[in-house]
Amino acid sequence: MLVSVNWLSQYIDLSDIDPKDLAEKITRTGIEVESVNVLADATNVVIGYVEERVQHPNADKLSVCQVNVGGEDGVVQIVCGAKNVAAGQKIIVAKPGAVLPGNFKIKKSKLRGEESNGMCCSLKELGIEQKLVPQAYADGIFICADDAPVGMDALEYLKFHDTVIELGLTPNRMDCLSMYGVAYEVAAILSRDVKFDEVTVEEVAEAAKDLIKVSSKTEKAPMYLSRVVKNVEIKESPQWLQARLIAAGMRPKNNVVDITNYVMLEMGQPLHAFDYDTIASKEIVVREAIAGETMKTLDGQDRELAEGDIIITDGQTPIAIAGVMGGAATEVTDNTTNVLLESALFDRLSVRKTSTRLGLRSESSARFEKGIDAKRTELAINRAAQLLAELANGQVCAGIVAHDELTVEPVSIEITAAKINSVLGTNMSNEEVANVWTRLNFTYDLNGNVFTVHVPSRRLDITIVEDLIEEAGRIYGYDNIPTTLPSTDIKGGYKPIQLMRNKAHQTLMACGLTQVITYSLTSAEKAEQFLSIPANKKELVKLAMPMSEDRSHLRQSTIPQLLEVVRYNNARTMDTVAIYEIGKVYGQANGEYTEETKISGAVTGQIITNKWQAKVEKVDFYVAKGYVDAVLTEMGHLNVTYRPVVADEYKEFHPGRTAMVYVNDILVGVVGQVHPELQRELDLHETYVFELSLDVLFGLETSKPAYAMVPKHPGMTRDIALVVDREVLADDLVQTIKKAANKLLQTVEVFDIYEGKGVEEGKKSVAISLYYLDREKTLTDEDLQPTHQKVLNALTKEHDAVLRG
Repeated sequence: MLVSVNWLSQYIDLSDIDPKDLAEKITRTGIEVESVNVLADATNVVIGYVEERVQHPNADKLSVCQVNVGGEDGVVQIVCGAKNVAAGQKIIVAKPGAVLPGNFKIKKSKLRGEESNGMCCSLKELGIEQKLVPQAYADGIFICADDAPVGMDALEYLKFHDTVIELGLTPNRMDCLSMYGVAYEVAAILSRDVKFDEVTVEEVAEAAKDLIKVSSKTEKAPMYLSRVVKNVEIKESPQWLQARLIAAGMRPKNNVVDITNYVMLEMGQPLHAFDYDTIASKEIVVREAIAGETMKTLDGQDRELAEGDIIITDGQTPIAIAGVMGGAATEVTDNTTNVLLESALFDRLSVRKTSTRLGLRSESSARFEKGIDAKRTELAINRAAQLLAELANGQVCAGIVAHDELTVEPVSIEITAAKINSVLGTNMSNEEVANVWTRLNFTYDLNGNVFTVHVPSRRLDITIVEDLIEEAGRIYGYDNIPTTLPSTDIKGGYKPIQLMRNKAHQTLMACGLTQVITYSLTSAEKAEQFLSIPANKKELVKLAMPMSEDRSHLRQSTIPQLLEVVRYNNARTMDTVAIYEIGKVYGQANGEYTEETKISGAVTGQIITNKWQAKVEKVDFYVAKGYVDAVLTEMGHLNVTYRPVVADEYKEFHPGRTAMVYVNDILVGVVGQVHPELQRELDLHETYVFELSLDVLFGLETSKPAYAMVPKHPGMTRDIALVVDREVLADDLVQTIKKAANKLLQTVEVFDIYEGKGVEEGKKSVAISLYYLDREKTLTDEDLQPTHQKVLNALTKEHDAVLRG
């Protein structure tokens, strides 16, 4: 809602408050002010009179004008490029020294050899948006009325010395979609009186009921009021009215249309004006549309109506879509002499459905959708009739022709100061609470300590006690509510799963990965890719009304979204990317929706870049595996094993560079390279990813490694090379060694795997380093040999391992 401060000042005294200070006060009481701007920002701009206009001798598109700008300057010569400039016009002139919006300074100059002492201005050059400039002057300079005083400050004449406050209204504050509503709000904020102009209509003897009949055949239009105004003169609106519409973001058209828009902005009640003479039946019937009916709207488009749309008809043919847009057949034109005014209440849900389906969202439909004050429906049509008589010389026929079956139940709510104080933490007295209702212009009764507040019809958002408490807090002042700490016996802190999640964050950031947050919505195809635990696969969750097919389903893995981020960065010359995300994935099973938290990452490019004396190291499987090891170790998961994947279940992964991650023999995730074919399809470099289930990890036992004293005695290392079948996993050999050895064994590390010359076909050599240590004494060969031999025997028994000579 755009609020003109000049217009607002008509209802409430704002002479002593700066618009920016007013905007701050409005924001502090709960309505956000999005901007505060002057309507037009120009200096040294006056009204001039074109005494003579001749063609520029050296330019076909320029005119040389003799313009009287009044005062000491008198008549000056100005070169003008506007097509519509002519002798005898009153125009806007920026004199030398003037500064226009954008810090554009006007100086004396020569154009094609002719002296120019100023500039003839359009409204756009004064800072008015092009879309708000009246159509007649859209492609040229603005022509003022004949009574414009020569030499007068142009902005003062145009009523453009104004400030516009833009309110960002929430849907519940429909009352502030009108100047009346904003006036009530500001009056409450400033604790001042609000005063509105009296609406009086001078009627002629001819009765409107003899000229038009009105009926409604649908419950969706419980009130429909009409007035007939005859012998109107279609012309431009007076400058004050045009200025107010422009300040409110609406383009002036003609006096009749402008009056309906003005009253809508003033009171919040949308109106419509029909050309009375185009309604052949002289009857208005409101009904619901029949599927397949069509009509041409004011924008020249043929619209197909749907069953349930509320339409205005002449008894047979649709002439307007209720609350949305009028019809072209009954449009007010320059030839209109008699006008039928409409002021009505329509079902808000129906208006919204119709306007959304047709793509016709307007100022009118927005107000119907959010709710209309029923008590202003008649007031608004009378106000419009009054203005038509004053500004269009119209003759208002006697009486309102109405269909009125509306019943409005008054809203009264009981509340006490004690209740308000208990919720807000304030200490307001009955007198202070009564002052709040008075400032809001709410009437009330006080019985003992109980207020019975009678909510005015303009405040449709107030229906329960809590709404009144909110109003009390707003007007009392949020800054005046004392700051207190909550009183509770509950101690704060993180839950165990939150601590585990935070530990994962800290570890991955410490490893150099950057956190990202990606969309939970994806395509059906991507939603089924990269499942880290295929056995946990759920049914996809599809959105009822997706924005697009690419965002139609909830994800079951976070990896596809991470690959989108990698691809985006690669396409912008960022070849090295290391990112992670801890986020939710979704599914449904047996009719119930499920959520699961995943820890995932993606890495590509180089570990060490090619710098002076540094060896280039590219990311590989073991880098990604190292991130997984780091996370699991920090979480306290020490019994971690890696096993080959089943190709059919992990088809998006490279089958030879991917492993399933197990903790305590339970599958918790996967780590590996993206399949080369998919890499090419996504235009990625060699990329490695991992994904772990935080929920599964949280359910597993953890153990924190105990601190061990630095050993005082030396240990011993034994390196062995084992020849085993090619299918035997190196990790299986490591697990066998750990089970067979006693406490002397400290670490086991695989450092080489070899196949080729010297090793039998179908076999491989696995080199393993074992480190033994006795913390009580120096370890000798005699002490070590039994344990080491036990390890060798276990390897031979379980894996047919042979020591390589």
